[in-house]
Amino acid sequence: MSTESEIKALIALLDDSDPEVFDHVAARLLSYGPMVIDQLEDAYTTIPNPLMQERIEDIIHQIQFVGVSADLTKWAAQDNGDLLTGMLIITRHQYPELNEEQIRTTFARIQKDIWIGINTYLSPLEQMNVVNQSLFSQYGFTGLQQGDDESRFAYLNNVLDAFKGNHFALGLLYLALCQQLDMPVYGVCLSTHFILARTKDYITDFTQREENRADILFYINPYNKGLAFGDREIHTYLKRMQIQDEDKYFIPASNKEVLAEYVRHLITFIKKPSDSYKVEDLRDLEDILNA
Repeated sequence: MSTESEIKALIALLDDSDPEVFDHVAARLLSYGPMVIDQLEDAYTTIPNPLMQERIEDIIHQIQFVGVSADLTKWAAQDNGDLLTGMLIITRHQYPELNEEQIRTTFARIQKDIWIGINTYLSPLEQMNVVNQSLFSQYGFTGLQQGDDESRFAYLNNVLDAFKGNHFALGLLYLALCQQLDMPVYGVCLSTHFILARTKDYITDFTQREENRADILFYINPYNKGLAFGDREIHTYLKRMQIQDEDKYFIPASNKEVLAEYVRHLITFIKKPSDSYKVEDLRDLEDILNA
């Protein structure tokens, strides 16, 4: 039997009431990986069987998630891997048909516009002002308005489509651009907010917390049009939020730490019991980043 014929035969058995038969069929389809997705999607639209459709959805999701997990594991094994690539991998969990090439093209255009305005004679603060001018004046990126779906605008593809995002998504976009432009800018996971830190030098060891904190020139709030500020404002914010001061709210984080915090942020948007599998998926991704 040809591969295509076997896949068709397996799909036809997806409505079998015997759990052992279904488990075998599902395992066999999963073993084929992404190559079976097109046929599964065709079957979903042509077979008016709710049970089969539900099972097909689940198998497609499992195949796609295996790919996301494998790619994130490979990314996490790098030494402070490229942030944009890591963001796209996580975005694919929510948007499996993500057009990564289109996103990279848009990102590269913004990056080039910033690069044109930057030269080695500018001070660190002046360089950040160039980034701010491009993002918030030229392109018009902004925070969310009342009524906007924050969960939607926590993802990079939607941010680039609508030129607006929540605090974490805008912060990640700003951070990824700075890193692509070879600026020493790092994420800071400030409890319920995400900010950035501009340092004097590049950080090679994120475990040197005291030294890295001393190396910070200023902090940046991308959600407030790139406003620069000092640690006094962080102390004030933590006090207002009734959060105890801790070093982690002041020190630069690695890209893995930033994306782990981002995944935890995404989990907070999942409320429906029917979406509980997404929470499990995201926790698996968080485990990969924390390993």
